[in-house]
Amino acid sequence: MRIRRSLLFMPGDSRRKIEKGAAMQVDSIIMDLEDAIAYTQKQAARACVAQALQEVDFGQAEKLVRTNMIIPGWLYASDIADTVDAKPDGYVLPKIETAEQVQHVSELLALAEDRNGWERHSIALLAILETGKGILNAREIATADPRLQALIFGAEDLAGDIGAQRTAQGWEVFHARSHVVLVAKSYGLQAIDTVFVDLQAAEETLIAETQFAKQMGYTGKLAIHPKQVAPIQAVFTPTPEAIEAAQRLVAAHDAHQASGAGVFEYEGRMVDMPMIRAALTVLAQARACGLL
Repeated sequence: MRIRRSLLFMPGDSRRKIEKGAAMQVDSIIMDLEDAIAYTQKQAARACVAQALQEVDFGQAEKLVRTNMIIPGWLYASDIADTVDAKPDGYVLPKIETAEQVQHVSELLALAEDRNGWERHSIALLAILETGKGILNAREIATADPRLQALIFGAEDLAGDIGAQRTAQGWEVFHARSHVVLVAKSYGLQAIDTVFVDLQAAEETLIAETQFAKQMGYTGKLAIHPKQVAPIQAVFTPTPEAIEAAQRLVAAHDAHQASGAGVFEYEGRMVDMPMIRAALTVLAQARACGLL
């Protein structure tokens, strides 16, 4: 599974902004066909996204498309039909509430993969949980389909759905935020944190919120402006000091295991398997970032 430290939204009807995002060192670009696009511009945006997928050099960035809501008779079917043959790397599905919604989209993608001679499940799915029902059904959604790779927490829409008032501290959505990361990690999925909407806030505020998300277990965060990408990716990238410390700890553990010792003392602390697993996670992140 590819690394997704920051996922940058770009409006699907702006070739200029898509190209700007593609030129950045960002893990994933989400070309948006939902909230960023007026109803009258949906068709033009689909054409713009399809053309960009075929013509723009995205470098190492993942090419994602956010559809409209997955509800019968709505716009998502055209979103997929008009862009899938240009082969995005995946689709981001908003306001997912049931496993059946994920499975339905997966079936549509399987038809496209077969039609184009592509490997099955070569197109990924990422589901945004941003309604009360979506949060409550997180476990069923997480296990819905093998092409699902990540759960994304959407605080802003969730607050609107349940009538909560958003605050800087975020306690009104903390339970849901915790639930999403817990379910995602329990079923081997990536957990992507919600957007940071205050574009006037100091960068230190964004960094602090991103660090808190990382401490909760999130593996990445949505970005809504290019200036957010570097701070977010920096938080989710292991530092050289952290990598070196993890390597030393794992080496010490291996040496003690070879001598028949289990729990051991290291640099003034007792070390057991949870600490080793944490160190191995750091090293896995470093490898995914190309640092090892």
